[in-house]
Amino acid sequence: MVSSMEIKKEEYSFSGTPEYAIPIRKETEMVNGPQHYGGVDNPYEVIKVCEAWGLDKDAYLFNVVKYVARAGKKDPKKELEDLKKAIFYLNRKVENLQK
Repeated sequence: MVSSMEIKKEEYSFSGTPEYAIPIRKETEMVNGPQHYGGVDNPYEVIKVCEAWGLDKDAYLFNVVKYVARAGKKDPKKELEDLKKAIFYLNRKVENLQK
């Protein structure tokens, strides 16, 4: 519980339930809306878009969108690897539909 220090909401995201919220500095957040993916306030964060499109119920298509959208953002040296992962999931989806 944080009581003696001032927390500016715009600088933190909060995890947990409201009565037991744990402040986490936005610039160091690596789980909930990390900065290299646009931050917690990004309306086009992959998970938000996939949920809006109903892709959260299809792991293959979710991962295709995820790897294409994030390609090279976390590590520019791994852009090709990210795109190959997207192809892998797309191929798996196509193979399953062809069965």
